[in-house]
Amino acid sequence: MRKRYYAALAGLVVAAAEIGVPAAAASDQRAESERQACQRAFDRAVWEDMDSYNKRDEARYRAIIHRNMVTVGRKGQLFIGYEANVEPVVDVQFKLPYEWSMPWTVTHTVVEDCKMGFAILDAYYKVPSQNIDRHYTISLTLVREHGKWQVIKDTVTDVLP
Repeated sequence: MRKRYYAALAGLVVAAAEIGVPAAAASDQRAESERQACQRAFDRAVWEDMDSYNKRDEARYRAIIHRNMVTVGRKGQLFIGYEANVEPVVDVQFKLPYEWSMPWTVTHTVVEDCKMGFAILDAYYKVPSQNIDRHYTISLTLVREHGKWQVIKDTVTDVLP
């Protein structure tokens, strides 16, 4: 009698474990899918910041900048707050009378809990008509609020030859 009881109990344990595995696997798949979607949205926001800057698209650029943004410029200057960060870009940089570009490549990203993340970029500020080709490392920190990623910190560092 005891042998049958233990055999039946062992069968129930195995059956319960088999039922639990697919549920856990589905939960893991859902979490991984959400993580990947979050990473894609973050990557898209980094692209949006740099693309709107390069295309001098004021509306898009304004939309990607967080109201509390801080920038540490390549010479150590600080720009704190939305207006201090956006106005010099759209009023000066976007209106320069010559063509410039800033090609860039993302070299590293980290996204935490789909709430914040940072990207390290290798970038060049190029003005062919003035023979300018500056190499920078840019560190962008983004936060996600109300389902939207925005740049809250930007640090530009010269890369010395």
